Amino acid sequence: MKKTTKTFSAFLIVFCILLSPVNAFALGSQSADNGAIITVSNIVNTVINGAFTVASWLFPKADYMTADEYFSGKSENFYKGTDSFIDTPAANAKWNLGFGKASIVPENLTDGSKEYYTGGYFTQKINGVYDDQGVNAIALNDGSGRGTAIFASVDGIGVGNADIRLIRAAVEQKLSEKNVSSDIIAININSTHCHTVIDTQGFSLDLILKIFNNMFSWLPFVETQRSINEEFLEVMIDGASDAIVEAYLSMAEGRLYYFETAGIGRNEEKNLYPDDEYGYLTNKRYGEGYQHFIACFKFVPDDASISPTVFANLGAHPTTIDRATSLLSADFPHYIEKSINENGMNFMFIQGAQSPISVIKNGVKNEAVLAKVAAEAENDPLASDYKSAKSLGYEFARLILDAQEKPKEVEPILNVEMQECTVKLDKGLFYLAADAQMLGFTTVFDSESPSGYSLVTEVGYIEIGKNITMLTVPGELVPQLVYGNVVGADKSYLGTDWELDATAEIIRKANPDETVLVMGLCNDAIGYIIPDNDFAPFIADSLWGMEIGDWKLGESLFGEYRRHYEETLSAGSTAASSVIGAVNSIAEKRADG
Repeated sequence: MKKTTKTFSAFLIVFCILLSPVNAFALGSQSADNGAIITVSNIVNTVINGAFTVASWLFPKADYMTADEYFSGKSENFYKGTDSFIDTPAANAKWNLGFGKASIVPENLTDGSKEYYTGGYFTQKINGVYDDQGVNAIALNDGSGRGTAIFASVDGIGVGNADIRLIRAAVEQKLSEKNVSSDIIAININSTHCHTVIDTQGFSLDLILKIFNNMFSWLPFVETQRSINEEFLEVMIDGASDAIVEAYLSMAEGRLYYFETAGIGRNEEKNLYPDDEYGYLTNKRYGEGYQHFIACFKFVPDDASISPTVFANLGAHPTTIDRATSLLSADFPHYIEKSINENGMNFMFIQGAQSPISVIKNGVKNEAVLAKVAAEAENDPLASDYKSAKSLGYEFARLILDAQEKPKEVEPILNVEMQECTVKLDKGLFYLAADAQMLGFTTVFDSESPSGYSLVTEVGYIEIGKNITMLTVPGELVPQLVYGNVVGADKSYLGTDWELDATAEIIRKANPDETVLVMGLCNDAIGYIIPDNDFAPFIADSLWGMEIGDWKLGESLFGEYRRHYEETLSAGSTAASSVIGAVNSIAEKRADG
């Protein structure tokens, strides 16, 4: 999409700065190829940060703990995982798995009496329902007596850590009300990152409107408000906890299998993976180093009357539907589930490391899939708006169903370690929201943070069987941070190298055959997690991408455009080193035995 209309004011700023003696000196002092854009974006960003600082003075003092106070106490509604790790199954152990599901669509949206904002499109509202928005959950136990881990998936753009903890509290309360003694050692809740569903985090126009309300919350008659629709938040918490409780109470013995689909990540232009069969994914920002297949688990109960369950992991943005839609849809994950259900199995989608990964909307060529989509469209006047979501969903389901013919049995070993860590919050939209107490983050005061705030978040290290590791990360992760090939000094924004080891390389030192997966947007949604060396002030993307008609002004001033859109919604410039540093510490401990 061209950026003509929204960049004219930025052009005026750049023009003035380029003519100023201050900027001329600064440009001359930069040795990196990106010296000009670094200098200009830093200056403009300083002005913007000043505006954020002034705005922050208008808010009453937030009631947050300091980081030291937080970590000196007991964390509420946080699970550490298994007390110990095992390398072989317990005697006579078998897998136990339960599945649960709940819709979180409010009745007043179903009947059209209320509108809700969608996630990720800021001003767009939906006033009806096309398919569903739900929560699926799996309870998994390896029979060793060390407890049960929960994995859940919410149709939504993301769920903040504070709201995740409210869901966990609701689960324990509901189990207690049923007189069930819980042995849960982890509740890991992932978001599918669907955009055309009700906003699950609070990134809509209400964020701006309620900021002004909260400026006056020092008045006795003005209450602090969350930016998320609080009526929907209650529905989401209730539905998610119901799904998890159902999964926990329905566990049954059986066998667990693992398999992978044919490759779906080929880039025709760069030919990154010549052995892949289907070019359904594209990397908008980086090249090699992402998961280019669907990783699948299938649980087959010993009791043939119970439906098998498939859960599948893929890192890709579910953004196939026109953002102007007025009807709720959970995009292609919903249609994977629909097709798997039609084949007699439960299904849960697990979003992966998908920061810059998009799907190619019209890439499906399989005749049987296209015929199914066409047949459904015959009696559906709205079907054309959801053709891409359906065709990709049904195609991914076809690949999963084909791949299940060659499964490998997974031994009953489930090791889980969860850790809390902090991410320093830079000044920006998240900073203003933290000041206004708008979003569902777990926030603390931190004198070492550039904004004065840090986010308390979670990472996890999960072993399933002997050679599968799943990492949990709290946002939209650049996959190269785990798999390798992080952008180097020759192409990074700052002209420096990424300093940390790729997590998968650490894990594979101990076991070269280890399969490493990522559960992204898990237990939090702190935005894009971008390598520190390639992190730019969010204004850099608009400045670099400026266009006036056909004239690429930004490139004329700063050289060939490099994408930095993701920084607009990110906790900050050290999110990657904080998150990957925490994950790597667990991986190194495991590699050392």
